Amino acid sequence: MSHENPERDPELEARLARHLNGCRMGRSVYAFEQLGSTMEHAHALAREGAPEGTLVVTLRQNQGRGRLGRVWESPVGGAYFSLIVRPTRELSDVPQLSLLAGLSAAEAIQRSTGLYPSLRWPNDVLLNGNKVAGILVEAKASAVILGVGINVTTRTDELPDTATSLQAGGARAVDPLVLTASLCQQFQAWYDVWTAEGFASIREALRPWMGHFGQPVHISAGSQQFEGTASDVDENGRLMVRLDSGLIRTFDVGEVTLLR
Repeated sequence: MSHENPERDPELEARLARHLNGCRMGRSVYAFEQLGSTMEHAHALAREGAPEGTLVVTLRQNQGRGRLGRVWESPVGGAYFSLIVRPTRELSDVPQLSLLAGLSAAEAIQRSTGLYPSLRWPNDVLLNGNKVAGILVEAKASAVILGVGINVTTRTDELPDTATSLQAGGARAVDPLVLTASLCQQFQAWYDVWTAEGFASIREALRPWMGHFGQPVHISAGSQQFEGTASDVDENGRLMVRLDSGLIRTFDVGEVTLLR
């Protein structure tokens, strides 16, 4: 479905706008019953000059994608959206936005459902060890697009074996649009801190949510393989791993596949 063809849903847009309650990250909402990819639609809007805070939301995606070109299953029952941001920090800081969004997702899920998810660096949100949400950050010349997919009431038989939903994890009922608005509000708060002060405060806030710190990890970085213990994120958002040799090595977002 191309950028020109899908029909916007004014009722969805109005409902979401009420929940956003004036949030700057959601200043302009494009909502659809179905869309190929919110990321692609947001990129197209960004190229046309859409402002920071433009939000693209759909109830179902048929061409959703995750990190490293993977498919993101997007049946009805999830919160699927992409947000346009135009950061003023250095380009080298942009990968940190994945961690900001993960932190915001964990906090929004906890506030909306009472569940306590964990984060797996750099872009996964887990519930009981299974993936419940994913983050995708893509930087192009026109803007940075932040994509989020959360399985809310999605049936587990519609998801991969390694995935779950908030409902399957025992969450109290939550409207995907309410969760979307809550995440945008959390993200705006952390984005403003990051813009003004950098990553230090986000690093401190992330630590309690990082479920794999202290756990053995196997890392594929390009053609090299490493094994060790995940220990922290550094001041730039890179994953710190104590290798089996005893050395501490840091890994950049984008070069690592983290395996259990």
